[in-house]
Amino acid sequence: MFVKSAKARRLTISIKPFKPIRVTYPARVSQKKAQEFLESNIEWVRKAIVKIKEIEKRTPQRAELPKIDKQQAKAYLCTQLKVLADKYNFAYNKVFIRNQKTRWGSCSGKNNINLNINLVRLPMELQEYILLHELVHTRIKNHSKRFWDELDKYVGNSKLMAKKLRKHYLGTLHYAA
Repeated sequence: MFVKSAKARRLTISIKPFKPIRVTYPARVSQKKAQEFLESNIEWVRKAIVKIKEIEKRTPQRAELPKIDKQQAKAYLCTQLKVLADKYNFAYNKVFIRNQKTRWGSCSGKNNINLNINLVRLPMELQEYILLHELVHTRIKNHSKRFWDELDKYVGNSKLMAKKLRKHYLGTLHYAA
């Protein structure tokens, strides 16, 4: 699917589970150029399709997933975050629970923590990993070696947990020029 967009600043290829490949291109670019862009990146597309097919095999479509009670999920996630923050002496500002498409969580420069409501669908160990990941970001704002070493103090093998989390894919594979 080719989509001309007035907001697009560059050509992008997006591949999502259960959706067709999407090429978005700026208004100043012709569809022919967008087609050439897709063809010139066909190896990336092939690899991404293999990944997406594996994800589709183990991931039910969102429509098939049971609904999440937003109030219960928010109360649960906020409580879990507070318990971990208190246990390990972390301080954060506000918590926002959203239905995000590409992130499990994030921490702003003001130490506001955003959590994806779909965290409640994950196994407990991965929920805790993500919450601690964001709490560590209140102290270290990047993914440096220092960050991972600090996270390991609370999680154990954080790189292994990050690998486990990738099996619970959320979002889109993107290629941009």
